[in-house]
Amino acid sequence: MELVGDVLDKKVVDRHGREIGRVDSIVLQMREGAPPRVVGIEIGPSVLFGRVTPLFGRWMRAIEVALGIDDGRPLRIPFADILDIDPHVRVDVAAGETPAATVEKALRAWVGRIPGGS
Repeated sequence: MELVGDVLDKKVVDRHGREIGRVDSIVLQMREGAPPRVVGIEIGPSVLFGRVTPLFGRWMRAIEVALGIDDGRPLRIPFADILDIDPHVRVDVAAGETPAATVEKALRAWVGRIPGGS
């Protein structure tokens, strides 16, 4: 398996088939005298923007903090919770148990405040 080509940017779906996001980062554990070990994947805009440049990642992180949606972000899913990688990355978590649900709830609340938005 080509880790970057086969996993990075793939859609991530929960155990019920609901989309959580896309793989924005692959977390590796560096080990002395041994090859790196895949620890998990990360999902979140600060990680995605950090791939462009660390400065953009810090800006996005600051925006998340300012909006109050930073709790538990970026979402890190341990490798042990990855069930399948074809055609999507299927994980053994439920979307409602993740910070992705926090963002969705915040967006619904913000849209609900807009006249005619609900």
